[in-house]
Amino acid sequence: MTQDEERVQDETRAQYRFLIINIARIIGAVMLVLGLAVIAREAFGLPKAAGYVLFLVGMIDFLLVPVFLSKRWKSTPKP
Repeated sequence: MTQDEERVQDETRAQYRFLIINIARIIGAVMLVLGLAVIAREAFGLPKAAGYVLFLVGMIDFLLVPVFLSKRWKSTPKP
C-alpha cells in the first residue's frame, strides 16, 4: 500500500468516525426532546417515569458518548 492510499484510507476512516459522532449527538437530542414531551404532556401515552428515563439517556447520549468516542478514536500525530 502506498503512502497516498494510506492517507486516503485514514481520511475516509476519520470521516466515518465524524459521522458516527454526529449521529450519536442527533439521536441524543431527539431523545431529549421526546423525554421532555413525555414529561410535560405525557405524550405518546407514556408515563412521566418513561419521560425521565428518555431524558436521562438522551442527556448521556448527547453529552458523554461523543466525548468517549473522540477519546477512544484519537490518533497519535504522525511525524
